[in-house]
Amino acid sequence: MTTENTDTILIKREVSIKILGTSDVHGRVLAWNYAADEEDRSGSYAQISTLVKKIRKKNKNVILVEVGDAIQDNWIEKFAMASKHPIPEILNYIGYDIFVPGNHEFNFGMPTLSNILRDMKFKKLTANLYYNENAENDTNFSKDKSRYLDASTIIEKDGVKIGIIGLSTPMSAQFEEDTGYLKDFYFVSPIKETQKQVKRLKKEGANAIVAVAHMGIENENGIPETGVRDLANAVPEIDVIVAGHMHQNIPKEIINGVLITEPHRYGTVISEVDLKFEVLDENIKLIGKDSTTIPVKDKEPDKKIEEIYKPFHNRLCRIANEKIGNTLNDMVPKEKYYGVSAAFSKDTGLSSFITDVELYYSGADVVSFAYNYENVKLDKGEIKRKDIVYNYRYTGGDVTIYEMTGKQLKDYMEWSADYFDTIRPGDTEYHYNPERANGKYVTFDIFGGVKYKIDLRNEKENKITNLMLVNGTKVTPEMKLKVGMNAYRFEQLARKDGIFDGQEIPVLWASKEAIGNIKGTIQNMMIDYIRDVKKGVIDGKSHNNWEIIGL
Repeated sequence: MTTENTDTILIKREVSIKILGTSDVHGRVLAWNYAADEEDRSGSYAQISTLVKKIRKKNKNVILVEVGDAIQDNWIEKFAMASKHPIPEILNYIGYDIFVPGNHEFNFGMPTLSNILRDMKFKKLTANLYYNENAENDTNFSKDKSRYLDASTIIEKDGVKIGIIGLSTPMSAQFEEDTGYLKDFYFVSPIKETQKQVKRLKKEGANAIVAVAHMGIENENGIPETGVRDLANAVPEIDVIVAGHMHQNIPKEIINGVLITEPHRYGTVISEVDLKFEVLDENIKLIGKDSTTIPVKDKEPDKKIEEIYKPFHNRLCRIANEKIGNTLNDMVPKEKYYGVSAAFSKDTGLSSFITDVELYYSGADVVSFAYNYENVKLDKGEIKRKDIVYNYRYTGGDVTIYEMTGKQLKDYMEWSADYFDTIRPGDTEYHYNPERANGKYVTFDIFGGVKYKIDLRNEKENKITNLMLVNGTKVTPEMKLKVGMNAYRFEQLARKDGIFDGQEIPVLWASKEAIGNIKGTIQNMMIDYIRDVKKGVIDGKSHNNWEIIGL
């Protein structure tokens, strides 16, 4: 009897897998800005849902990841303590596969975060966050009891295994230092942890490695391993990084062979990654990768999400329109000055008001604050809660007093003034410094308790002129001053290569300690000042204590 041997015929096929990423949506569930109390279709989960549905109809292999900072801003933080937070229901409905906490997920304490994560019916990942050895570990979303969340997972699509690693910015430990919310935890090196997870995932058969990282491309404040450039350079085995945190729209960047994309902020775009694999029996090879970002502004909001969020939306609209008091005058001129809004070019009724509030509650000699954007406004008439939040956006903004010398104050003010470039021959408008203006946050600080001019004819570090206290006392280098500023800004300036790097600057007072975590925020001090100190009426006039000059 003869046996006929037949060769097995192997069929080569291609598999396409699409990874969609969102990040830093910051409470934009509906296409609505609650601070302005108006529709805003620039981005939202409701529009993201519509776009994702459209993409899924045309592609059978889709993985959807959220890179964090979902539960803070646009007033969604008012529901942080709700027994059923809206975000899990929204993300479950859209059909997310992965959630990685951003730094703002830690803003409300770990029990609150655990309550929110518990309702998410999909994988939650953070590889670089561990419990301290002696921590009271009563919540685990991981079988590894030393971890809070699983480090990584594998998602299989059409026979292809995608290994996914979650990373949260280690900067969260510094951001939450004052709250103590992360006292039971510690962050490890993202690079070392990723290297460990890559080995594990490869061993388990992963055909491609994707890092979902709440970190921007560049290191934050010059601190190593806080940006994914370091990660890509150290771990070229990563195929794709879906980044976040720094609010950048990055369709595609390749570093050391690693494809990187970041989906901006506020749900304005989603990142779209296309992976192409060649499959020959059990032989699977990644043969192509590409990425882009897709805007959502033209997409109709998903009616189901509007339905889910309706009770929350209605509550926020009621809060937005709560009357706080009245202003007797328009507080910000409408015109521009040499291409720059009034708010950024001179003292206005609004900047005078905010610094008056800071000075009143802190008792500081000098105070500072920063707007989030140029188009602040507060017209004569009623002041509602939404007006306060619209004009001073940083919910957690505080006043902490530091003992500084006149020289240290001047150095700080010069750093702020260098947000603008020196005027060059032929200039007809003032110009922002491109690097500073393109940063995640506005770093042009406005000062109260002092009179000064910003002379843009002068070079870097020499723009502040005629500096004196409001009582006429000249600010001298050696004099001691109580300077009230946001603690986050001070920490930024005190880090490596900052203007206060290595200097001993004592803390004298902190609004959140003295007045309370809620009452001690600038937003709430503004409200209390109008109601309690000014009995509901402010004049809204400028003190005219500073201006930009040069043209």
